[in-house]
Amino acid sequence: MAHQSLYRKYRPATFGDLVGQSHIVRTLRNAVADGSVAHAYLFTGPRGTGKTTTARILAKALLCEKGPTPDPDATCQQCVEVAEDRHPDVFEIDAASNTGVDNVRDEIIKRLAYASTRGGYRVYIIDEVHMLSQSAFNALLKSIEEPPPNVVFILCTTHPHKVPETIQSRCQRFDFHRIGMDDLVGRLAHISENEGIKVAPGAHMLIARHAAGGMRDAITTLEQLAAFTGDDISLDDVEGLLGEVDTALLFEVADLVAARDVAGCFGFVSRLVQTGIDLTDFVRDFTSHARDLYVTAAVGDPSGLVETTSDQLGRLVAQSSLYGVDRLGRVLSLLGELGAELRWSSDPRLSLEVAFTRMARPEGELTLDSLAERVEALEHARPLAA
Repeated sequence: MAHQSLYRKYRPATFGDLVGQSHIVRTLRNAVADGSVAHAYLFTGPRGTGKTTTARILAKALLCEKGPTPDPDATCQQCVEVAEDRHPDVFEIDAASNTGVDNVRDEIIKRLAYASTRGGYRVYIIDEVHMLSQSAFNALLKSIEEPPPNVVFILCTTHPHKVPETIQSRCQRFDFHRIGMDDLVGRLAHISENEGIKVAPGAHMLIARHAAGGMRDAITTLEQLAAFTGDDISLDDVEGLLGEVDTALLFEVADLVAARDVAGCFGFVSRLVQTGIDLTDFVRDFTSHARDLYVTAAVGDPSGLVETTSDQLGRLVAQSSLYGVDRLGRVLSLLGELGAELRWSSDPRLSLEVAFTRMARPEGELTLDSLAERVEALEHARPLAA
């Protein structure tokens, strides 16, 4: 039997299986249940967030033998044929490969003259619709504006600004969000358990962070790591293959900077070098961590504003209280300078050590930011040096 990629094997089959898009699921389910399905939809959002998958599930909901129903069974002949891309009334078109007006006329407009094969809906799913030429959009416009009965267009794109306003105004638009860390980690853990993949604690978190909100990317990375490690994934494997830094290390060094422990910072950098972690990757991830601390310190409750799990949220709140908003602002400024410097630095280790020293000991500088930090420390009776 041919190998099936994990992201295809675990592709959601019903609305209930979709993760992280509850606002869209609820609206589409209600539309199907009420018989108020629109004639045209525009699904937009980052890659790997479920646009095409949701389009197929909507097609199942409309064509299911029990339907139209908001809960397609995913097992009847109609649903199986939609899932396998062989249903005669579901036409999925890749606009990246069919960009011209002739493609639109042959693949869509001419077919609209015919009735559905099974006597129900006909669904046209146009993926990467922004790749169509202007003349192709013009040819499609009339069909979307006044389609025949029981015809539904679903346009999917990662670049909605490239879709003409004349098309967008005739569609119901749904914006797919990046999937949250908790949802990504939970799904990865479920797949790992089902597939018998051993994953070290914290590894799912690193994979999810690397995927940047894309479920498909996260599952593909998990599969790649499983093949690389023989189904036994360690933190070192994830860090080495993806260039991601363990969250525990980021919290550790942030504690050292907060405590103004310069010696500890030097020891930490020495460990980074000895373990072979790329310093540029580390600075990138530590900047992201400092940004999360800054947001947490500024707003108090960062839920929905930082990409982290609920378990890590409490640690962020506790650690941000060790700094204060102004000091974290200065840390971010120093990290920004460091990131630019590392592109040309002949000694990245020295650059990192100097930056940590400046973060931990503002009394060594005479800049306005460092002076402000020293005043803030005095006001809160915090020591300036360890």
